[in-house]
Amino acid sequence: MFKETALQALKENGYKITKPREWIIEYLEGNKNHPTALEIFDDIRKNDKSISFATVYNTLETLVKSGIINEISVDSQSSRFDPDTSEHIHFVCVKCKKVSDIYNSSFGEFLKNIPGKVNGYNVIIKGECEDCVEKS
Repeated sequence: MFKETALQALKENGYKITKPREWIIEYLEGNKNHPTALEIFDDIRKNDKSISFATVYNTLETLVKSGIINEISVDSQSSRFDPDTSEHIHFVCVKCKKVSDIYNSSFGEFLKNIPGKVNGYNVIIKGECEDCVEKS
């Protein structure tokens, strides 16, 4: 479903469906690792596929603008990308930069107390993941 929706979004925005764009979408489908553009670029190239970093970056930008994926700002220098656009919270480790999903139904209860209509949310909680805490 993700692949079809993403490809349709590209078409609707006037983009041709090229093999490199398909590879990016296939890479993201079901991906829970919140990869950076560089990680996507490197991993696709490891499979002997010819792709430019500009294609990766521009395709990700288009998918974000189309609402197909979410961009998560980890710090001022890097973003990660999440194909899961359902409403959830992200926990970002300030040491290793790992991003984890938190699905919390009680946050929905909190939103009910907002004086107005909530159309969605993007919450990022920053701290140290369990692995980094154990290493300290």
